Amino acid sequence: MACARCQTLPLSVETHGTLLLTGAVRELIEILIGFLESEGLAFEDAGLELRLHEASLFEFLQRVRAAKAFNALERHGLSALLLEPGETLTFHSFTRARTLEQWLGLLDACGLLEILEAKRFVSWFQPILSATDGAVVGYESLLRGLRPDGRLMFPGEIFALANDNDLLFQVDRQARESALRCAAAEGIGSQLFVNFVPTAIYDPAHCLQSTVGWARKLGFDPGRLVFEVVETERVGDLDHLKHILDFYRDAGYRVALDDVGSGYASLNLLATLKPDIIKVDMEIVRGIDTDTQRQSVFRALVGIARDLGIQVLAEGIETQAELLYVAGEGADLVQGYLFARPAPQPPEPQWPAF
Repeated sequence: MACARCQTLPLSVETHGTLLLTGAVRELIEILIGFLESEGLAFEDAGLELRLHEASLFEFLQRVRAAKAFNALERHGLSALLLEPGETLTFHSFTRARTLEQWLGLLDACGLLEILEAKRFVSWFQPILSATDGAVVGYESLLRGLRPDGRLMFPGEIFALANDNDLLFQVDRQARESALRCAAAEGIGSQLFVNFVPTAIYDPAHCLQSTVGWARKLGFDPGRLVFEVVETERVGDLDHLKHILDFYRDAGYRVALDDVGSGYASLNLLATLKPDIIKVDMEIVRGIDTDTQRQSVFRALVGIARDLGIQVLAEGIETQAELLYVAGEGADLVQGYLFARPAPQPPEPQWPAF
């Protein structure tokens, strides 16, 4: 069975039902009653909870926002939960409850919610090249959100909103599926690097079921798919991450660690996880041709990778001097603006003439 959490959204314009409202103390409920009465909203007072039947949580939050009805303390002390028509209140239902402060934050993330609800994630592509001759070996899929007016929402905003509003599970699942669909539509036949956030996966057998299903449906050879761990330095549970990577490997996929070298934890990750590829963080690569400290870190990473049979990809290359240094010190693969910027269609890279 697929993971239910990453396939449902907590707030929708369309959803109506029974809205349950409660407060940490009765005094808060009295304040809430005053607001409902001022707005002309019919409710049922059940003592420690108020019920609004045939209500829209989205519309209720809009009224709260417009009226500036509660102070910060009250917003943190009041909670809301929407039961859909026919749904019975159970203990599990309360996992969907949030404080008014949290719901209002989610209201601010409406742009992302609209993209998720309409499934309007798209993927742009940036080539990954051989460090020896510039041959294209694959493409990284980079997430973009398409707003209703055609403007793009970029990953920084997408993941900031997702992290702040507990939407990371939904975003990560749709992002992986978008990468596969867009790559298939563009006819990419080389390696495809697909990002994923390990903290957005409870159990690979359930949470990754739809991704594996899309890969099979679209005819992707597992050997040309590389699943790339983002935010490598923030990984807290190595056993959980290893479980995810083992799941991918057992299915025939390759795995990569992103942003390696930005902190001390990277070296431990390499030895423990033994990925197929490491992507050396662009903060190490930037200006590496003139920075002896960056050079020392890069050489150490290449040496460890060689001992463990791991390919090294230097990302964020912007100058010919950076390319010459990393290629001369053992990088297998390279990526960056020097060759091509991300684009909706796989761009033709420019390899500098030496």
